[in-house]
Amino acid sequence: MIGRKKLEEHYLTIAETKELLERRKAEGIEENPEEPMFYEARVSLEHAERFAKLKPEQAKELKEKLMDLFEWLDERLASKLIDLMPKDYLDIRVIFSKEEYVPSLEEAKEIVSLLDEYRE
Repeated sequence: MIGRKKLEEHYLTIAETKELLERRKAEGIEENPEEPMFYEARVSLEHAERFAKLKPEQAKELKEKLMDLFEWLDERLASKLIDLMPKDYLDIRVIFSKEEYVPSLEEAKEIVSLLDEYRE
């Protein structure tokens, strides 16, 4: 990509991605009602609609709470936890298996209890 550079980088949950794609679709309908989105964007939106477990506002709020609760938890890992919504310590260990830091049993219980507040 000549002449383009990355200005910033953010990790989004599936729910936040769904919101973004829906907004782009609405903008696309205004511009071209017959073909509002490219194929890849349509497939991504279908995936997000199928697998988003929370509403975008809930996902943003939960991500902030998780990152505030633990100083070692970054935006990428918080997004991954929200997308997968692990139910116990073993699930959390799998998510963190390739990470430098693996949460202790007590930390994992705190994460699961916080996720349980948002679980349907």
